Amino acid sequence: MNNVFTNKRVLITGASGSIGSALVKHVLKSKCKVVRALSNDENGLYELSSHFNSFDKRKKFESVMEENNIRYLHGDVTDLQRCVNASENIDIVIHAAAIKHVPFCEFNPFEANKINVTGTQNMVLASMQNKVKNFLLISTDKVVNPSSCLGATKLLAEKITVNANTVRGSSKTKFACVRFGNVIGSRGSILPTLIDQINKKKKLTLTDKKMVRYFMTIDDAVNIINQSLKNMSGGEIFIPRRLKMFKIFDLLQILLKKFGLNDKSIKIIGKRYGEKIEENLFFDYEYENIKMLNNFFVVQQNHLNTRTQMNKIKEIIKKQPLMNRKEISKFLNKIL
Repeated sequence: MNNVFTNKRVLITGASGSIGSALVKHVLKSKCKVVRALSNDENGLYELSSHFNSFDKRKKFESVMEENNIRYLHGDVTDLQRCVNASENIDIVIHAAAIKHVPFCEFNPFEANKINVTGTQNMVLASMQNKVKNFLLISTDKVVNPSSCLGATKLLAEKITVNANTVRGSSKTKFACVRFGNVIGSRGSILPTLIDQINKKKKLTLTDKKMVRYFMTIDDAVNIINQSLKNMSGGEIFIPRRLKMFKIFDLLQILLKKFGLNDKSIKIIGKRYGEKIEENLFFDYEYENIKMLNNFFVVQQNHLNTRTQMNKIKEIIKKQPLMNRKEISKFLNKIL
């Protein structure tokens, strides 16, 4: 990670979230000049700060902050001036702030648009104004053929970010996106929800037995972001090649066995509005613009494939199998 962050000033938005806080911790291990952790969650920022500091009463708060090269910034990405101030003299912006849950976005569409779309626009404009070197948006597989407000707003965030390369004027800022699957074990995700239901002796809720999702660990997410920053030249959408894909029903079966429960502990609640049975990583029109790196598929507008190349890429993508329960169980050992 030193190659990316050494002697750099880094701003991470959504810094109190699962990915954001993991990024802060990893970036601080490099020889960066400073990390600015921006969040509108005061308690989340306090918990993040507690990870690094004992807050010795004999020390001034400012001196404790100085020791760890970290600044805790309370603010909202919907506030353009706050974005401008936060990104001043910054080299790298990793924009992770978003409303990320499908139901919350469905029932709060104006707020989803404000944070996911306007918030991204604000950070892009602020980065241009402050001549930030690299801007990376954390996106989601739900942008592909979106059926939810979450997917639609994050798709527009992707478009704003990638197209910023064509409207940046005299700014040399490079803009790119990384399109993720689900981060297993992250706050509010499926695994901790199921574990909480088990601990409270509740039934495990399942929307549909056919539900399939792409997964990765938080450590995978941090590594993917790092590699995206290393490889970006502006205008790319990075999609990891080795995401795990499995049925949620198989995940539940593994947990039932682990905790000595039976199938009667599962409650089928039905697919929620805006959810898909299976997510996709690519739009059909993107295949002509995909190039392959060792760890990524990269969608880039100025890259054009022949029909033969497109068919080869489609075959590689189609070959990814669903994980079986033994493989899923091994994957979960990294988390549980």
